[in-house]
Amino acid sequence: MREKRIKESNSQLNKQEMDWWDSNAKIIEKIWAMNYEFQRIIRLPYLKKMKNFFKSDIKKTPLIILEVGCGTGWVCRMIADDDLHIIGTDFSMGQLSIAKEQAKLYNKIKFCTYELAEASSFNKNIDGVVIHALMHHLSEEELKFFIEELSKLPPDTKVFLYEPVFIKHQANKPSIKDKILNKIITKLKRISTKRAQKLGSIDTELKNALENIYEEAKTKGWFISPKEVPFYEDELNNYLLPIFNINKKYIVNKSDLDISQELIINKIEKPDFVFSKVLIPLSAWLDKLAFRGNYTFYLAPLTYQFVCFELKRKH
Repeated sequence: MREKRIKESNSQLNKQEMDWWDSNAKIIEKIWAMNYEFQRIIRLPYLKKMKNFFKSDIKKTPLIILEVGCGTGWVCRMIADDDLHIIGTDFSMGQLSIAKEQAKLYNKIKFCTYELAEASSFNKNIDGVVIHALMHHLSEEELKFFIEELSKLPPDTKVFLYEPVFIKHQANKPSIKDKILNKIITKLKRISTKRAQKLGSIDTELKNALENIYEEAKTKGWFISPKEVPFYEDELNNYLLPIFNINKKYIVNKSDLDISQELIINKIEKPDFVFSKVLIPLSAWLDKLAFRGNYTFYLAPLTYQFVCFELKRKH
């Protein structure tokens, strides 16, 4: 498994990455982006925070937000409206085709436009930038250029970043509270898995497709796709801190994502009341409590967490 970022990419590797995303677009959409029912439960809470971050201190409407590497467009599509217009860019036509279809399906087409473009395309008149799980797909050379382009944003421009990050283990031992929380979360996930298996049935096609993705990655020494590697905390800070102030930083999508993906694997497209109102929200709440303590004690090495950053371009 690749643990270190690629220093330099090349045309062959870039094509390999593009082909991977084009061929796996529907699988990734299903298990990662998910349908609206799951997005509403596990994604909308932090996306609402993102929306409030962009709208705070800015009185003009609509705000024009650039989503770089938008993929199938689900991230900003959820919060696009009269006050927030989205320009989504991506290098994958397969992903953009889905984005346009979904914007029409959810009546968001008048708020969302999509363009084929490289990740560093910031040459637009915009009020903010969304970068959702994109930067960890770039090589060191590409990241350097990407950050240089970000540094050209006007002072105080807001950027919302969501990336997988390898979290450092804390030196101190877990408290009694940490131990109790970990046991409750583990038990809750077991209950959710058993209930999902009881209510649904395994989606063999999806399960096989995912196993093929992981097997290919293992065989070829990738993390998952040809270029991606989650960030190490210090590595990401070294890129961000010279040009951004970090207003807020918080972890999301740990146990709630695990439970939701288990439901999808078991062909449950719409979580019932128990899942949507009890098990999934409870898991997210318990995770928040756990994050305040030494939850890292229970993480296996090279386990990443999804971290949100609310950034402002420095003067």
